[in-house]
Amino acid sequence: MDGNTRKQDVLKTIVETFVHTGQPVGSLQIAEQLPYEVSSATIRNDMVELTELGLLEQPHTSAGRIPSDFGYKSYVKIITQERRELTKKQQEVLTRHFEKLRSLQEKYQTAARLLAEMSGSIGMLMDDADNVYLSGFSNIAKMPEFADQQFGVKLMEALEEPKEFLNQASQTLRPEDVKVLIGKDNHQINKATIVITNFGSQGKRVISIIGPTRMDYNKALPLMDYMKKFLTDL
Repeated sequence: MDGNTRKQDVLKTIVETFVHTGQPVGSLQIAEQLPYEVSSATIRNDMVELTELGLLEQPHTSAGRIPSDFGYKSYVKIITQERRELTKKQQEVLTRHFEKLRSLQEKYQTAARLLAEMSGSIGMLMDDADNVYLSGFSNIAKMPEFADQQFGVKLMEALEEPKEFLNQASQTLRPEDVKVLIGKDNHQINKATIVITNFGSQGKRVISIIGPTRMDYNKALPLMDYMKKFLTDL
């Protein structure tokens, strides 16, 4: 086990633990979750190095660490290379919701709702007539991040003009891309993550998941990949 692989595993463990708990992560927690034995002292040294590299941050009141925006971006690169997909069961559950729907509008509203439900964030879809389908406000309102004005207020302001929001976020989007804008990469809400992609033969229709940077990327990215393919085939 070389040091770089272990540090990557430490980063992944910190991101995934923080996503689920919202609390700084300590070396003992990491040691318990790694699939091989390593001492807490070694993990603490790795955490110091990852912090010096700008991948982790240390809240003032805690010995534990949380991911920085750069840490989340590095994590997204790692799991993108692993090419994770929805399970067959998840795919079946998702497609079943569309079976009895006749109109495209119903299908698009259902797609936005499922993006929200399955990611735990806000789901959005914009069709080529610039109609916007939006779901999941209650998911965000329950999150501790919503109380932070830099997140909660900015998010509400941005979503008052959903067409403008999606048009701006998708400006440099290429047809094959699933774009992930984390933190300050997203000028509209710099404490949020926007996952966005287009679908359809012309690539003018857009789907998006919006949430805090503490997003479950393991769910969001495979979900967007599958929904993009599914909606393109409708």
